[in-house]
Amino acid sequence: MKNILLAINPERPSIPCMHFGCYLAQLTQARLTAVFLQKHLADKAPALKTVYGIPYVETIVATDLPGYTEHEEMRAVYIETFKKICEDKGIRHSINQDLDDPFEGFIAESRFADLLVINRNTSLEEDTGQSPTDFVKNIIAKAECPVITAPITFNNINEIVLAYDDSRSSAFAVKQFSYLFPEMDDMKITMLHVDEGEHENDIQREKLSNWISAHYSYPVFKTMTGKASSELYKHLYNQKKTLVIMGSYGRNALSTLISPSTADSLLENLDLPFFFAHH
Repeated sequence: MKNILLAINPERPSIPCMHFGCYLAQLTQARLTAVFLQKHLADKAPALKTVYGIPYVETIVATDLPGYTEHEEMRAVYIETFKKICEDKGIRHSINQDLDDPFEGFIAESRFADLLVINRNTSLEEDTGQSPTDFVKNIIAKAECPVITAPITFNNINEIVLAYDDSRSSAFAVKQFSYLFPEMDDMKITMLHVDEGEHENDIQREKLSNWISAHYSYPVFKTMTGKASSELYKHLYNQKKTLVIMGSYGRNALSTLISPSTADSLLENLDLPFFFAHH
């Protein structure tokens, strides 16, 4: 892995998210590129615009907006904070703060990144207490590279859990994770499958188990019985230092286990990093 994108909202920056991004970059020797997201309210200079086919010059610029100076000062502080964290850890880093559109621009940047890291509370709107926010949900669904949602607090990672549901997306996700993080091949990985009493594809599961055994030194295979979402939550509830591989999000028909509603509930209630990759 060579380039990790780190989303930072200068209005509500997450220092733990910066440290988590640095951990991943340090682990993989990748460059960490911070993208400072902010809502575009006005241009920095007068600009020629058109309304109903009639051209006019917009004379209200960013510096005219109330609180602009304070906002710029705080953003400068957090940019310097990010730089210092990276420099203290010896991490190659860069900053991108010139996106015309914070959502579409960030999605476009993800096309040329290996991984995207974002805090689940990131939003361009006023704080509503929602977690994950609609902005984060859309980023996870539309990103053109794998996504990891950062935990609120972070110490380390010493176990990986694959939420496997016999789908192509969950198998694809663990393969993508392995290719991105060969440095974690010696960690314990638990392939967690929940038997809901429906048709099970034992052959496919055995093949994936063999693949995991060939790529990881300490694989564990665990089957639980019950409702997938609740069993997964119970298994992860007391986990610490664990990263969860979830598969895809918000694309195509998903199973009960990794449906957006289940993923949202886990993101809201569990302080763990979650990895998503779209097939």
